[in-house]
Amino acid sequence: MGIQKDAGEILLFIYEKKISGNEMPNVGELTKTTSWDKIRILNALQYLQGKGLIEGRVMKSIGSTKPQFVGINDLSPLGIDTIENEKEFTKTFNFTINLGVISYSWGASEK
Repeated sequence: MGIQKDAGEILLFIYEKKISGNEMPNVGELTKTTSWDKIRILNALQYLQGKGLIEGRVMKSIGSTKPQFVGINDLSPLGIDTIENEKEFTKTFNFTINLGVISYSWGASEK
């Protein structure tokens, strides 16, 4: 699986948290939930932040392109628009979704 697909799944997970009124997840929660390694999650979050789909910040070491920390403050309006517009989501992440039943490659399923 690539960064783009990982990012799409994490964006959906963040969206589910937001519409449920829950706190935004942190890297630790995402690692526990997905069973992905930390760098995989950081790369996906950096992609989302770089595209303006989440609000947060990316911290890197001096001279490194690898993210060391990504904080998620919220979904951006663009992130919400992208999720709620099926064609835009598919164009951005190269897979389709059904917001009525969201499923993830890590096995979780939310209604």
